Amino acid sequence: MSNDRATSDNTTWQATVLSVVAGYADAVGFMTFGAFAGAMTGNTVLLGIAVAGANFEDALRSAIVIASFLVGVTAGAVLRRRIPLASIFAIEAAAIVTAALIAPVFAAPTLAFAMGLQNAAMTRFGGASLNTVVLTGNLQKMMQAFLERFERSSTAPASATVGAGAIAEIWLAYLGGVMIGALAWHWMAYPLLPAVLLLPAALLRQAPWRGT
Repeated sequence: MSNDRATSDNTTWQATVLSVVAGYADAVGFMTFGAFAGAMTGNTVLLGIAVAGANFEDALRSAIVIASFLVGVTAGAVLRRRIPLASIFAIEAAAIVTAALIAPVFAAPTLAFAMGLQNAAMTRFGGASLNTVVLTGNLQKMMQAFLERFERSSTAPASATVGAGAIAEIWLAYLGGVMIGALAWHWMAYPLLPAVLLLPAALLRQAPWRGT
């Protein structure tokens, strides 16, 4: 059965929650494994540096992390049409917990799989295509939305993009997740585990304090 509703009318609140999770995972992943959980641009840079330096062990590690992310994206894209969103988040939570407990060589790809799964499970928020794991495209949309406020003529139709303020909120949520993850890495023996506690909040279509 199709799960179209989970991919078409999600709210910026949900994007904010998932961005915190992604930022948290990226920070802990990099500080623990030397690889980003969701930022494949960063992992591609690490791959290129390793290849250029003939460090093929590190290059292989980065390549496996990237491949695992892509497997997660594929799984998320397929599963979102077949199972409820809660079930996808349960799989993501299980992958994060597994990554927290297994050896780093296996943990980094497992965490990247989890972020790839999240990346594809929810792709539209507030009527626009946004990313909760990779933020470069969001920042471009933010500036486009900002400029539209000054450039749109009285006869031009309004853009369907989410407003610049909402995208800035998502970026700040990711940054906050990075900071919390970095602090957790210093304070906790298993810093990845708290990330799963946020996932149920992403099932809410609206922040509880914002009313109906």
